[in-house]
Amino acid sequence: MAEFKARLENSDLRMSIEIFSQIKKAFYSKVNRKKVTAFTVIIGGEEIDFILERQYWIKSLTTCMNSFAEVDMFEECIEIQKMIKEL
Repeated sequence: MAEFKARLENSDLRMSIEIFSQIKKAFYSKVNRKKVTAFTVIIGGEEIDFILERQYWIKSLTTCMNSFAEVDMFEECIEIQKMIKEL
């Protein structure tokens, strides 16, 4: 649990990639989705879904963009900026 919490607080790149991927799928979906499952973790044998409601997508995408910029993933940053403008 401590490792998971540290990854969340430190904007772990793998988590950012997964969050971006899930929001992107929902964003470009023909169905107008109000929330996405950002990721699922297993803690103590129990699966826990982390849901992001649409109202938090901009904040989440901004965090992802900052993580991507640190490792020169600029194509993803450009796509995020476009998504943010549309949201």
